[in-house]
Amino acid sequence: MIGKVFGFCLLAFVVGGVGLYKASRKTVPSIRRERWIKFVTYFGVVHVVLVCALLGPRVLALLVLMILLIGAFELYRALHLVSGGRLLFRTGISVGYFVLALALLLFFSLSTKEFAVFVYLVVAAFDGFSQVVGNIFGRHPLSHKVSPGKTVEGALGGLLFAALMAVLLRPLVTMSVAQTLAACAWIVAAGFSGDLLASWVKRASGVKDFGRILPGHGGVLDRFDSLLLAGPAALLVLHHPRF
Repeated sequence: MIGKVFGFCLLAFVVGGVGLYKASRKTVPSIRRERWIKFVTYFGVVHVVLVCALLGPRVLALLVLMILLIGAFELYRALHLVSGGRLLFRTGISVGYFVLALALLLFFSLSTKEFAVFVYLVVAAFDGFSQVVGNIFGRHPLSHKVSPGKTVEGALGGLLFAALMAVLLRPLVTMSVAQTLAACAWIVAAGFSGDLLASWVKRASGVKDFGRILPGHGGVLDRFDSLLLAGPAALLVLHHPRF
């Protein structure tokens, strides 16, 4: 099944690459170049996570811990730029991040590598294809004040491809199709909420990006913000008696 997982990922990136090409044909060269850099970087990130999962839970846990530590540094730097006496805002966001980070570590420690891969790839499919579909068909802003780039069409397209990925990966979690789709909807909703929350924090802090470690992306935290909520939410799927 592991070989099939890599095959599904490759197929998803091929489809996404075709969509990105279509969406970028008439854009200016600088935007086109930025999109392709982001695409290639995302390809590398997804496969690094998959390889670490394949190497075992300790390697994956070490990767997640490293991601969370870098994310904490990026968040600290962003919050440090908040002017005025907004101590309550900085404290609340910092405590919230700490709690979510612990919950994410708990998710990876309690999950099998198969379930962890399932959740991560569902989130990754939604993140990636919501951007591609949004670039092609996006007309109606979803949350203009918080994240102007997100559209209703992009979110629906991302959900559709996330559902398709979930069904393809169903042997990893041994759930029925209905259970798989329900779990996918729950995970995507949580992941999208995490993405919006991170965008809100950036706007409230007056920064465009959390960091520049990943080319084309707004930092490590920006790349994994969806997983911060999706992972803990998936714990309910893992231990809910109806799943």
